[in-house]
Amino acid sequence: MICDQNTEAIESLLSTKDAIECHQLSIQDQSILEPLIQSADIIVSLLPAFLHVQIAEKCLEFNKHLATASYISPQMRDLHEAANAKGLVFLNEMGLDPGIDHMSAMCLFDQIHAKGGKITGFKSFCGGLVADEDDGDNPWRYKFSWNPRNVVLAAQGGAAHFLKHGQETVLSYQEVFDQIELIKVPGYGPLEAYANRDSLSYLHVYGLEGVSDLLRGTFRKPGYCNAWQTLIQFGLTDDHTILSFSPNTTLKSFYQSVSGCSYQNVSELSSLLNADEALIEKLLYIGFMSEEFLPKTSGTAASILESILVNKWILKPHDKDLVVMLHDVTYTLNGQLHRQFSSLVLKGEDAHRTAMAKTVGLPLAIGVKMILEGRIKETGVLAPMHKSIYEPVMSELSHLGIVFRETHV
Repeated sequence: MICDQNTEAIESLLSTKDAIECHQLSIQDQSILEPLIQSADIIVSLLPAFLHVQIAEKCLEFNKHLATASYISPQMRDLHEAANAKGLVFLNEMGLDPGIDHMSAMCLFDQIHAKGGKITGFKSFCGGLVADEDDGDNPWRYKFSWNPRNVVLAAQGGAAHFLKHGQETVLSYQEVFDQIELIKVPGYGPLEAYANRDSLSYLHVYGLEGVSDLLRGTFRKPGYCNAWQTLIQFGLTDDHTILSFSPNTTLKSFYQSVSGCSYQNVSELSSLLNADEALIEKLLYIGFMSEEFLPKTSGTAASILESILVNKWILKPHDKDLVVMLHDVTYTLNGQLHRQFSSLVLKGEDAHRTAMAKTVGLPLAIGVKMILEGRIKETGVLAPMHKSIYEPVMSELSHLGIVFRETHV
Protein backbone atom coordinates (compact mmCIF):
# COMPACT_ATOMS: atom_id res chain seq x y z
CA MET A 1 0.00 0.00 0.00
CA ILE A 2 1.47 3.34 -1.10
CA CYS A 3 0.09 6.70 -0.01
CA ASP A 4 0.83 10.02 -1.68
CA GLN A 5 -0.85 13.29 -2.53
CA ASN A 6 -0.31 12.52 -6.22
CA THR A 7 -1.37 8.92 -6.89
CA GLU A 8 -1.08 9.33 -10.66
CA ALA A 9 2.64 10.06 -10.35
CA ILE A 10 3.11 7.03 -8.09
CA GLU A 11 1.14 4.70 -10.35
CA SER A 12 3.20 5.80 -13.35
CA LEU A 13 6.32 4.50 -11.59
CA LEU A 14 4.93 1.05 -10.83
CA SER A 15 5.92 -1.78 -13.15
CA THR A 16 2.87 -3.69 -11.95
CA LYS A 17 -0.18 -2.74 -9.95
CA ASP A 18 -0.85 -6.31 -8.85
CA ALA A 19 -1.22 -6.47 -5.05
CA ILE A 20 -0.27 -2.78 -4.73
CA GLU A 21 -2.85 -0.28 -3.52
CA CYS A 22 -2.38 3.46 -4.09
CA HIS A 23 -4.19 5.89 -1.81
CA GLN A 24 -4.37 9.65 -2.13
CA LEU A 25 -3.44 11.08 1.25
CA SER A 26 -2.48 14.29 2.98
CA ILE A 27 -0.87 13.89 6.38
CA GLN A 28 -3.30 16.50 7.67
CA ASP A 29 -6.31 14.31 6.87
CA GLN A 30 -6.50 12.26 10.07
CA SER A 31 -9.76 10.56 9.06
CA ILE A 32 -7.92 8.83 6.20
CA LEU A 33 -4.47 8.59 7.78
CA GLU A 34 -5.46 6.74 10.94
CA PRO A 35 -7.39 3.83 9.33
CA LEU A 36 -4.55 3.31 6.82
CA ILE A 37 -1.96 3.10 9.61
CA GLN A 38 -4.20 0.75 11.58
CA SER A 39 -4.51 -1.60 8.58
CA ALA A 40 -0.74 -1.87 7.97
CA ASP A 41 1.88 -4.19 9.49
CA ILE A 42 4.66 -1.61 9.25
CA ILE A 43 4.87 2.03 8.22
CA VAL A 44 7.65 3.40 5.99
CA SER A 45 7.78 7.20 6.10
CA LEU A 46 9.39 8.92 3.13
CA LEU A 47 7.98 12.29 4.15
CA PRO A 48 10.21 15.31 4.86
CA ALA A 49 12.12 14.54 8.05
CA PHE A 50 10.26 17.06 10.23
CA LEU A 51 6.99 15.17 9.61
CA HIS A 52 8.24 11.74 10.74
CA VAL A 53 7.35 12.35 14.38
CA GLN A 54 3.67 12.89 13.53
CA ILE A 55 3.66 9.48 11.86
CA ALA A 56 5.66 7.93 14.72
CA GLU A 57 3.13 9.13 17.27
CA LYS A 58 0.36 7.42 15.31
CA CYS A 59 2.48 4.26 15.14
CA LEU A 60 2.75 4.34 18.91
CA GLU A 61 -0.99 4.81 19.24
CA PHE A 62 -1.78 1.85 16.96
CA ASN A 63 1.22 -0.38 17.85
CA LYS A 64 2.94 -0.34 14.45
CA HIS A 65 6.61 -0.61 13.55
CA LEU A 66 8.19 2.30 11.67
CA ALA A 67 11.13 2.75 9.30
CA THR A 68 12.68 5.91 7.81
CA ALA A 69 15.86 6.89 5.98
CA SER A 70 16.27 10.13 7.97
CA TYR A 71 18.50 11.19 10.86
CA ILE A 72 17.02 10.66 14.31
CA SER A 73 15.74 14.04 15.46
CA PRO A 74 15.59 14.96 19.18
CA GLN A 75 11.78 14.70 18.93
CA MET A 76 12.02 11.18 17.48
CA ARG A 77 14.56 10.16 20.11
CA ASP A 78 12.14 11.28 22.83
CA LEU A 79 9.80 8.45 21.71
CA HIS A 80 12.38 5.74 22.46
CA GLU A 81 11.10 4.71 25.88
CA ALA A 82 7.48 4.56 24.75
CA ALA A 83 8.32 2.53 21.65
CA ASN A 84 10.60 0.23 23.64
CA ALA A 85 7.90 -0.37 26.25
CA LYS A 86 5.54 -1.52 23.50
CA GLY A 87 8.15 -3.71 21.83
CA LEU A 88 8.08 -1.59 18.67
CA VAL A 89 10.96 -1.06 16.26
CA PHE A 90 11.34 2.53 15.04
CA LEU A 91 14.29 2.03 12.66
CA ASN A 92 15.83 5.23 11.28
CA GLU A 93 18.92 6.30 9.31
CA MET A 94 18.50 3.46 6.81
CA GLY A 95 19.44 5.28 3.61
CA LEU A 96 22.77 6.32 2.10
CA ASP A 97 23.93 9.14 4.34
CA PRO A 98 22.72 8.44 6.98
CA GLY A 99 22.65 4.68 6.58
CA ILE A 100 25.23 2.98 4.40
CA ASP A 101 27.84 5.38 5.78
CA HIS A 102 27.20 4.14 9.33
CA MET A 103 26.92 0.47 8.47
CA SER A 104 29.96 0.26 6.19
CA ALA A 105 32.05 2.17 8.75
CA MET A 106 31.02 -0.18 11.57
CA CYS A 107 31.91 -3.22 9.46
CA LEU A 108 35.31 -1.67 8.75
CA PHE A 109 35.92 -0.97 12.44
CA ASP A 110 35.00 -4.56 13.29
CA GLN A 111 37.58 -5.87 10.78
CA ILE A 112 40.31 -3.71 12.31
CA HIS A 113 39.40 -4.59 15.89
CA ALA A 114 39.23 -8.31 15.04
CA LYS A 115 42.94 -8.34 14.13
CA GLY A 116 43.89 -6.34 17.21
CA GLY A 117 44.19 -2.90 15.68
CA LYS A 118 43.56 0.34 17.57
CA ILE A 119 41.86 3.06 15.58
CA THR A 120 43.54 6.48 15.83
CA GLY A 121 41.67 8.47 13.19
CA PHE A 122 38.58 8.33 10.98
CA LYS A 123 37.41 10.47 8.09
CA SER A 124 34.27 9.76 6.10
CA PHE A 125 32.94 11.53 3.02
CA CYS A 126 29.92 11.10 0.79
CA GLY A 127 28.62 12.91 -2.27
CA GLY A 128 25.60 12.65 -4.54
CA LEU A 129 27.07 13.82 -7.85
CA VAL A 130 26.63 13.41 -11.61
CA ALA A 131 28.61 11.04 -13.81
CA ASP A 132 31.58 12.66 -15.54
CA GLU A 133 30.25 11.89 -19.01
CA ASP A 134 27.01 13.75 -18.22
CA ASP A 135 28.30 16.91 -16.50
CA GLY A 136 29.96 18.64 -19.46
CA ASP A 137 26.98 20.89 -20.18
CA ASN A 138 27.15 22.33 -16.65
CA PRO A 139 30.37 24.12 -15.56
CA TRP A 140 29.48 23.50 -11.91
CA ARG A 141 29.72 19.78 -12.74
CA TYR A 142 26.77 19.24 -10.43
CA LYS A 143 23.12 18.30 -10.92
CA PHE A 144 20.38 17.51 -8.44
CA SER A 145 19.94 13.83 -7.61
CA TRP A 146 18.32 14.52 -4.22
CA ASN A 147 16.53 17.28 -2.30
CA PRO A 148 17.57 20.65 -3.86
CA ARG A 149 16.70 22.58 -0.71
CA ASN A 150 19.19 20.58 1.33
CA VAL A 151 21.87 21.35 -1.26
CA VAL A 152 21.20 25.09 -1.11
CA LEU A 153 21.19 25.09 2.70
CA ALA A 154 24.21 22.78 3.03
CA ALA A 155 26.41 23.46 6.09
CA GLN A 156 23.92 25.92 7.58
CA GLY A 157 22.33 25.54 11.01
CA GLY A 158 25.53 25.41 13.02
CA ALA A 159 29.29 25.48 12.85
CA ALA A 160 31.31 22.50 11.63
CA HIS A 161 32.97 20.67 14.56
CA PHE A 162 35.65 18.05 14.04
CA LEU A 163 38.95 16.75 15.44
CA LYS A 164 42.23 17.46 13.69
CA HIS A 165 45.51 16.23 15.18
CA GLY A 166 43.85 15.94 18.56
CA GLN A 167 42.46 19.46 18.56
CA GLU A 168 38.80 20.38 18.31
CA THR A 169 38.35 22.51 15.21
CA VAL A 170 35.39 24.80 14.57
CA LEU A 171 34.48 26.35 11.23
CA SER A 172 31.68 28.87 10.87
CA TYR A 173 29.29 28.60 7.93
CA GLN A 174 31.19 31.43 6.25
CA GLU A 175 34.41 29.36 6.48
CA VAL A 176 33.27 25.84 5.57
CA PHE A 177 33.41 26.14 1.76
CA ASP A 178 36.58 28.21 1.99
CA GLN A 179 38.55 25.54 3.87
CA ILE A 180 38.24 22.40 1.81
CA GLU A 181 40.34 19.31 1.26
CA LEU A 182 41.19 17.79 -2.12
CA ILE A 183 40.99 14.01 -1.81
CA LYS A 184 41.91 11.32 -4.32
CA VAL A 185 39.24 8.62 -4.13
CA PRO A 186 40.48 5.11 -5.03
CA GLY A 187 38.62 3.94 -8.10
CA TYR A 188 37.55 7.43 -9.09
CA GLY A 189 39.92 10.39 -8.73
CA PRO A 190 40.14 13.81 -7.02
CA LEU A 191 37.16 15.40 -5.30
CA GLU A 192 36.74 18.42 -3.03
CA ALA A 193 35.42 17.79 0.47
CA TYR A 194 33.90 20.22 2.93
CA ALA A 195 33.18 19.49 6.59
CA ASN A 196 29.72 18.54 7.82
CA ARG A 197 28.26 20.28 10.83
CA ASP A 198 28.79 17.93 13.78
CA SER A 199 31.40 15.21 13.56
CA LEU A 200 32.13 15.10 17.30
CA SER A 201 28.84 13.39 18.21
CA TYR A 202 30.14 10.32 16.36
CA LEU A 203 32.95 9.79 18.86
CA HIS A 204 30.47 7.94 21.05
CA VAL A 205 28.17 6.67 18.30
CA TYR A 206 31.07 4.91 16.55
CA GLY A 207 32.92 4.02 19.75
CA LEU A 208 35.93 6.13 18.73
CA GLU A 209 36.69 7.88 22.00
CA GLY A 210 40.39 8.72 22.10
CA VAL A 211 41.05 9.14 18.37
CA SER A 212 43.06 12.17 17.28
CA ASP A 213 41.21 12.80 14.00
CA LEU A 214 37.49 12.59 13.29
CA LEU A 215 35.76 14.25 10.36
CA ARG A 216 32.62 13.65 8.34
CA GLY A 217 32.31 15.61 5.13
CA THR A 218 30.60 16.01 1.76
CA PHE A 219 32.10 15.55 -1.71
CA ARG A 220 31.82 17.95 -4.65
CA LYS A 221 33.76 18.02 -7.92
CA PRO A 222 36.78 20.37 -8.11
CA GLY A 223 35.86 24.04 -8.49
CA TYR A 224 32.41 23.79 -6.94
CA CYS A 225 33.24 24.94 -3.42
CA ASN A 226 35.00 28.14 -4.43
CA ALA A 227 32.03 29.14 -6.58
CA TRP A 228 29.54 28.26 -3.83
CA GLN A 229 31.57 30.37 -1.40
CA THR A 230 30.95 33.31 -3.73
CA LEU A 231 27.19 32.75 -3.49
CA ILE A 232 27.48 32.69 0.31
CA GLN A 233 29.45 35.95 0.33
CA PHE A 234 26.79 37.53 -1.89
CA GLY A 235 24.08 36.59 0.66
CA LEU A 236 22.32 34.33 -1.84
CA THR A 237 22.01 31.38 0.56
CA ASP A 238 20.37 33.39 3.36
CA ASP A 239 17.21 31.62 4.51
CA HIS A 240 15.94 34.10 7.10
CA THR A 241 14.89 37.37 5.47
CA ILE A 242 11.78 37.31 3.27
CA LEU A 243 12.23 39.20 0.02
CA SER A 244 9.74 40.30 -2.62
CA PHE A 245 10.39 41.25 -6.24
CA SER A 246 8.20 42.46 -9.08
CA PRO A 247 7.09 39.88 -11.69
CA ASN A 248 9.45 41.29 -14.34
CA THR A 249 12.59 41.09 -12.17
CA THR A 250 15.46 39.46 -14.05
CA LEU A 251 17.95 36.97 -12.68
CA LYS A 252 20.68 39.58 -13.10
CA SER A 253 18.69 42.13 -11.10
CA PHE A 254 17.99 39.58 -8.37
CA TYR A 255 21.69 38.77 -7.95
CA GLN A 256 22.62 42.45 -7.89
CA SER A 257 19.86 43.35 -5.45
CA VAL A 258 20.71 40.63 -2.93
CA SER A 259 24.47 41.11 -3.14
CA GLY A 260 24.35 44.91 -3.19
CA CYS A 261 26.85 44.83 -6.04
CA SER A 262 26.46 46.65 -9.33
CA TYR A 263 27.96 45.44 -12.60
CA GLN A 264 26.94 46.03 -16.19
CA ASN A 265 28.96 43.45 -18.09
CA VAL A 266 31.13 40.39 -17.66
CA SER A 267 34.30 42.44 -17.42
CA GLU A 268 32.91 44.48 -14.50
CA LEU A 269 31.69 41.31 -12.76
CA SER A 270 35.10 39.70 -13.18
CA SER A 271 36.89 42.78 -11.81
CA LEU A 272 34.44 43.04 -8.91
CA LEU A 273 35.22 39.48 -7.81
CA ASN A 274 38.81 39.34 -9.00
CA ALA A 275 37.59 36.07 -10.48
CA ASP A 276 39.16 33.67 -12.92
CA GLU A 277 37.45 32.46 -16.08
CA ALA A 278 36.22 29.22 -14.47
CA LEU A 279 34.34 31.04 -11.69
CA ILE A 280 32.79 33.56 -14.10
CA GLU A 281 31.63 30.69 -16.31
CA LYS A 282 29.80 29.13 -13.36
CA LEU A 283 28.13 32.41 -12.38
CA LEU A 284 27.04 33.12 -15.94
CA TYR A 285 25.57 29.62 -16.17
CA ILE A 286 23.17 30.33 -13.30
CA GLY A 287 22.17 33.71 -14.73
CA PHE A 288 24.37 36.45 -13.30
CA MET A 289 24.02 38.32 -16.61
CA SER A 290 20.66 36.84 -17.62
CA GLU A 291 17.60 38.87 -18.58
CA GLU A 292 15.33 35.88 -17.86
CA PHE A 293 12.59 36.60 -15.35
CA LEU A 294 12.77 35.06 -11.89
CA PRO A 295 10.86 31.76 -11.63
CA LYS A 296 9.87 32.78 -8.09
CA THR A 297 9.50 36.38 -6.89
CA SER A 298 8.98 36.08 -3.14
CA GLY A 299 10.69 34.16 -0.36
CA THR A 300 14.14 34.05 1.14
CA ALA A 301 17.19 34.54 -1.05
CA ALA A 302 17.96 30.83 -0.59
CA SER A 303 14.51 29.71 -1.73
CA ILE A 304 14.62 31.96 -4.80
CA LEU A 305 18.14 30.72 -5.61
CA GLU A 306 16.82 27.16 -5.28
CA SER A 307 14.07 27.90 -7.82
CA ILE A 308 16.73 29.12 -10.26
CA LEU A 309 19.06 26.17 -9.73
CA VAL A 310 16.29 23.58 -10.05
CA ASN A 311 15.91 24.68 -13.66
CA LYS A 312 19.66 24.91 -14.31
CA TRP A 313 20.88 21.78 -12.55
CA ILE A 314 18.19 19.27 -13.52
CA LEU A 315 19.17 15.74 -14.56
CA LYS A 316 18.28 15.22 -18.21
CA PRO A 317 16.37 11.97 -18.95
CA HIS A 318 19.47 10.00 -19.92
CA ASP A 319 21.88 11.59 -17.43
CA LYS A 320 23.45 9.25 -14.92
CA ASP A 321 24.05 10.31 -11.34
CA LEU A 322 27.00 9.22 -9.23
CA VAL A 323 27.32 8.27 -5.58
CA VAL A 324 30.83 8.39 -4.10
CA MET A 325 31.63 7.43 -0.51
CA LEU A 326 35.03 7.11 1.15
CA HIS A 327 36.15 5.99 4.59
CA ASP A 328 39.74 6.80 5.58
CA VAL A 329 40.85 4.99 8.76
CA THR A 330 44.22 5.14 10.50
CA TYR A 331 45.10 2.55 13.12
CA THR A 332 48.04 1.00 14.92
CA LEU A 333 48.78 -2.73 14.90
CA ASN A 334 51.85 -4.40 16.42
CA GLY A 335 53.52 -1.04 16.83
CA GLN A 336 53.04 -0.02 13.21
CA LEU A 337 50.80 2.67 11.74
CA HIS A 338 48.33 1.53 9.09
CA ARG A 339 45.89 3.35 6.85
CA GLN A 340 42.88 1.77 5.21
CA PHE A 341 40.56 3.24 2.58
CA SER A 342 37.12 1.86 1.82
CA SER A 343 35.40 3.42 -1.19
CA LEU A 344 32.09 3.11 -2.99
CA VAL A 345 31.66 4.49 -6.51
CA LEU A 346 28.20 3.73 -7.92
CA LYS A 347 26.72 5.09 -11.14
CA GLY A 348 23.01 5.33 -11.92
CA GLU A 349 21.33 4.15 -15.11
CA ASP A 350 19.39 7.30 -16.03
CA ALA A 351 17.54 10.20 -14.38
CA HIS A 352 14.89 7.81 -13.04
CA ARG A 353 16.93 4.74 -12.06
CA THR A 354 19.50 6.66 -10.07
CA ALA A 355 22.32 5.52 -7.84
CA MET A 356 20.85 7.80 -5.18
CA ALA A 357 17.49 6.02 -5.34
CA LYS A 358 19.24 2.65 -5.14
CA THR A 359 21.47 3.51 -2.19
CA VAL A 360 18.67 5.17 -0.23
CA GLY A 361 15.92 2.69 -1.10
CA LEU A 362 17.62 -0.68 -0.82
CA PRO A 363 18.94 -0.45 2.76
CA LEU A 364 15.55 0.83 3.88
CA ALA A 365 13.81 -2.04 2.12
CA ILE A 366 16.18 -4.59 3.66
CA GLY A 367 15.58 -3.08 7.11
CA VAL A 368 11.81 -3.32 6.63
CA LYS A 369 12.15 -6.97 5.58
CA MET A 370 14.23 -7.72 8.66
CA ILE A 371 11.61 -6.14 10.94
CA LEU A 372 8.78 -8.12 9.32
CA GLU A 373 10.78 -11.35 9.60
CA GLY A 374 11.45 -10.70 13.30
CA ARG A 375 15.22 -10.57 12.77
CA ILE A 376 15.70 -7.27 14.65
CA LYS A 377 15.52 -8.05 18.36
CA GLU A 378 16.31 -4.54 19.62
CA THR A 379 13.30 -2.28 20.15
CA GLY A 380 12.68 1.44 20.51
CA VAL A 381 14.11 4.24 18.36
CA LEU A 382 17.09 2.70 16.55
CA ALA A 383 19.82 3.57 14.08
CA PRO A 384 21.73 0.73 12.36
CA MET A 385 24.63 0.75 14.79
CA HIS A 386 23.91 -2.75 16.07
CA LYS A 387 25.96 -5.58 14.58
CA SER A 388 22.81 -7.66 14.25
CA ILE A 389 21.49 -5.00 11.84
CA TYR A 390 24.46 -3.64 9.91
CA GLU A 391 26.18 -6.96 9.12
CA PRO A 392 23.23 -8.63 7.35
CA VAL A 393 22.23 -5.38 5.61
CA MET A 394 25.74 -4.81 4.20
CA SER A 395 25.95 -8.46 3.17
CA GLU A 396 22.71 -8.24 1.22
CA LEU A 397 23.69 -4.90 -0.32
CA SER A 398 26.88 -6.47 -1.67
CA HIS A 399 24.79 -9.07 -3.48
CA LEU A 400 22.79 -6.20 -4.99
CA GLY A 401 25.85 -4.50 -6.45
CA ILE A 402 26.63 -2.00 -3.68
CA VAL A 403 30.22 -3.03 -3.02
CA PHE A 404 33.06 -1.19 -1.29
CA ARG A 405 36.63 -1.32 -2.56
CA GLU A 406 39.26 -1.81 0.15
CA THR A 407 42.74 -0.27 -0.16
CA HIS A 408 45.37 -0.81 2.55
CA VAL A 409 48.55 1.19 3.14
